[in-house]
Amino acid sequence: MKVNLIRPYKFIGLTIITCMLFAANTGAAQESPATAPALGNQANTAEQVPDNFIRFHMWDGSIVAGLVTMDVISIKTEFGVLDVPVSRIKKLFPGLNSFPELDKKIKNLIAQLSDKDFAKRETAHRELTNMGLQIREQLQDVNSDGSAEQKKRLSEIRQAIEEEFEDAEENGESPERALIRGDSIDTPEFSIVGKILQETFTVNSKFGQLTVELSDVKMADRPVQEKITATKKTVKIASDAFFQRTPLNTRLRVTKGDKISIKADGVVQWTNWSTSSTPEGLTNQGQFQGISSGTLCARIGSSGKIFKIGKEHSGVVKQTGTLYLGIAIQDSYVQQNYRWTGNYNAKIRVTPAGAE
Repeated sequence: MKVNLIRPYKFIGLTIITCMLFAANTGAAQESPATAPALGNQANTAEQVPDNFIRFHMWDGSIVAGLVTMDVISIKTEFGVLDVPVSRIKKLFPGLNSFPELDKKIKNLIAQLSDKDFAKRETAHRELTNMGLQIREQLQDVNSDGSAEQKKRLSEIRQAIEEEFEDAEENGESPERALIRGDSIDTPEFSIVGKILQETFTVNSKFGQLTVELSDVKMADRPVQEKITATKKTVKIASDAFFQRTPLNTRLRVTKGDKISIKADGVVQWTNWSTSSTPEGLTNQGQFQGISSGTLCARIGSSGKIFKIGKEHSGVVKQTGTLYLGIAIQDSYVQQNYRWTGNYNAKIRVTPAGAE
């Protein structure tokens, strides 16, 4: 859910309705090369994008797109001021320090979680939950020295936001980026965090020259063609990360056709049986879905078929979804009061289809 904290917006006599019409008509066949490029297929058209083209996504949901009248955007960091060429910018995110109204609102709502008035506590709880993923970092940073009521509600809000994050990943959506204190600029090579020095941007659009204020921008982006590369990640799988309980969410989303390679090691101690196992599992302690207990396995998505990883696995992904890793265990053992220790380690490499 979006936060509606900005006043009704106007750009040099053009109402926000005009800007929304502009956003709705940025199709490939309707824009002239002088104002904005075709954006239908970013992978194929990125090279046609003018160096100073930017799309500004506003807090009220509208989009302002066109050619900015500057060649660089300056950002002050702890190491000095960096002038980032507009042509090298992928995304731009104003930080919470650029939104003092929102910053104050979040702090007030957190304080109201312990208000004596039940209605105010409920309203604050609902509003913070609705702000969702964008305030994830702020809630994690709160060290509640307040009432038990405030601590309880903060815990519930954090849990709801984490579930929203996992649902977005599972559904193949890009989770909304959490606000941090500083402004950030992403380039194909690295990200920069600091304070963007420009407070306004002049944009030449098909409707004329518009002025956009940084404080009204939720994020800005440019279609930039990137080299497709493999993703690598190392994770640790706990000894009780069973699929009947809670397998490990690797936070890696794979797409049908990707190549995946996993190499695993480590030891799990099965103290109730006075034995241990490697990711290859045990041969004499039952099975789970045809796979020996103790074996490292994987699943794609929340309902995908579980398959064996063992010490090593490679293959082509057959469905799209989030990659989960877990340990196979016979159903009858899961609820027993057994003690398992140790963990497996897995090195994961995902190579997108078409990548070198």
